Amino acid sequence: MSRPLAVALGLLAFGAAASPVAGACELHLRDARSGRELQRLPLDANAPEIRIAFEHSVLGTTVIDRYRFTPRPLLVEEEFEGEGYGLPAAPGPGERLERVGNRQRLSLQRPVDPLVVRASASTRMRLLRPEGDLLLAGLGALSVAMEAAGCTPSNTPSSP
Repeated sequence: MSRPLAVALGLLAFGAAASPVAGACELHLRDARSGRELQRLPLDANAPEIRIAFEHSVLGTTVIDRYRFTPRPLLVEEEFEGEGYGLPAAPGPGERLERVGNRQRLSLQRPVDPLVVRASASTRMRLLRPEGDLLLAGLGALSVAMEAAGCTPSNTPSSP
């Protein structure tokens, strides 16, 4: 057996072929307590963003947070309906709050590092994806840490 073939087979045995493509822009989901990897999802390298939705525990309305990876996570938008605990009543310095139909949208640039969310089934904490929502409680962790990997800062936009 040739040396290159032996090396390739050795890498296969250790799972290297199952690794993502080098340089691929991905969202890594991990159990925040143990660090155990839960899932990897592709991100758009030109706009590495995610949207996380949940039901407000008091109002019962949907809140949608949009995060951009620059490469560190920034909360760039929060969309919600109504007024309640934990929801902004007015914009802070450098923020913009606008009404869009019966909902409100807060535009901001708030670092959230590390980005860790409680995977609550009662609030239906979920990652919004074009191919279908990912219910975070279904991943088997109480808290989920999220980080982007392989997304180069030169590909990340800087405005909301």
